[in-house]
Amino acid sequence: MATLLSIAPIDGNSSVTKIDVGESSPTQLIGGAIDVSAFENLEELTCNKNGLTSVTGYENNSNIELVLIAQNNLTGSIPDLSVLPNLSRCYFMVNQFTGPFPNVNGLSNLSVINCGDNQLTGEIPDITTFGLTSLTRWNIYSNNFTGELTGFSGTPSLQWILCNDNNFTGFTGPLPSTISQIRAFNNNFTQTAVDNILQAAVDTGSSNRALNVGGTGNSTPSAAGITNKNTLIGRGWSVTTN
Repeated sequence: MATLLSIAPIDGNSSVTKIDVGESSPTQLIGGAIDVSAFENLEELTCNKNGLTSVTGYENNSNIELVLIAQNNLTGSIPDLSVLPNLSRCYFMVNQFTGPFPNVNGLSNLSVINCGDNQLTGEIPDITTFGLTSLTRWNIYSNNFTGELTGFSGTPSLQWILCNDNNFTGFTGPLPSTISQIRAFNNNFTQTAVDNILQAAVDTGSSNRALNVGGTGNSTPSAAGITNKNTLIGRGWSVTTN
């Protein structure tokens, strides 16, 4: 495994606004730790598809707009992101992160958060008051989250909710009319939760969307839920339930 030893720009650290270490091959992965705290003007950090065990130094940099550190061997907790006011996209998926969902409160520029395929636990906080007015993608799939998914009334731009393969049991609406796809299969949603999701989807008034709340663990909808399912299908939705 190769190790990235140092970054020493000719024009000095302050000239660096983007760092991209590239992707390494499976037989010669870039491993070890990267600390970018010396680059005070850094805006974009990309360390994707490597074998890194630690990426630090971005979590207190208010200039950061993009963090892409997916598909590595990163462990520990995802840091508090609420201190990064300019953050617009962050990708932490396919690592070994543990702990709770990160704090994203007040990130009005955040459009994408993907922390799927990790080992995160606990309940998701109520995001309706977080001010996530630019959020389009909420990807939290393949973790160990529990409890209830609260409504998304504070996310008027949201298009994708990928919360499949967790242990959620409850859901309260609403869903924004902008929603395009909801993947909520393989959870432990009760019948009431499944009915609530179907009702929230109907209430969007949208057509030609996709909803999957089937799979292992989820309950079947009630008669009222089936009526809502048929209403959605009549609007051109693709709907999967148990």
